[in-house]
Amino acid sequence: MMQIKDENVVYDILLYLKERGVPEGAGSVQRHLNEKGYNMAEATVGRLLREMDCRGFTEKQSNQGRTLSEAGISRLRELEEWKWQDKWTEGFMDVFDKTERSRLLDLLTARRPVEIEVARLAAKNATDEDIAKLRYIVEEQESLAQSRKPVSHLDTEFHRLLAKASSNQILEAIVELLRKKQEYAKEFEVIRRKAGHIYNTEHRKIFEAIEQRDSELAELTMKRHLDNLVQSVEDTEA
Repeated sequence: MMQIKDENVVYDILLYLKERGVPEGAGSVQRHLNEKGYNMAEATVGRLLREMDCRGFTEKQSNQGRTLSEAGISRLRELEEWKWQDKWTEGFMDVFDKTERSRLLDLLTARRPVEIEVARLAAKNATDEDIAKLRYIVEEQESLAQSRKPVSHLDTEFHRLLAKASSNQILEAIVELLRKKQEYAKEFEVIRRKAGHIYNTEHRKIFEAIEQRDSELAELTMKRHLDNLVQSVEDTEA
């Protein structure tokens, strides 16, 4: 059984079946997908539909074709929400399409109150599993930094894990939004390296404060981390 990797295909098939409202076969679905630019063979579409049957999204109606199941309707709603959020996020992040220093500073200004509060809550709410994951990220980042290898992807992961550990879904969503484009993390890493700073030393201090369940120290170390990053960006401008 093939595995569907592109949820856009799932969305377009489910939406088509919903709009048609009657059983549709692989040939009809194939023509619809090809009109949307997928360029798929009917046999491939047939395999996709069988996979969707297995996932419970579609129901085969004898030889007439397939219709949406209740699970398919529910999944379509989820994907519609996902596509709306993704479109909204892309529009929001268009403000930061370029990595000029002034825009990086604007991004840091937005991140500062959010991530300071995230650190405070993470110190209070982090589970043992959260702490173990944070420790792994910090140690991995230290290892890569010592080898002078890129660490920006782990920087992003560290802050996402902190947000999850805060147990505040709104803050977690905001952190995800503000860190959606990895280009900014890479740019910040370049700036910090030029300034002679290494991320992982500050991340370790934040992690240790959270491990100690010290909310005030977690706030303070996160504030210093972001203040240092702002200073590095400003020094690069000078």
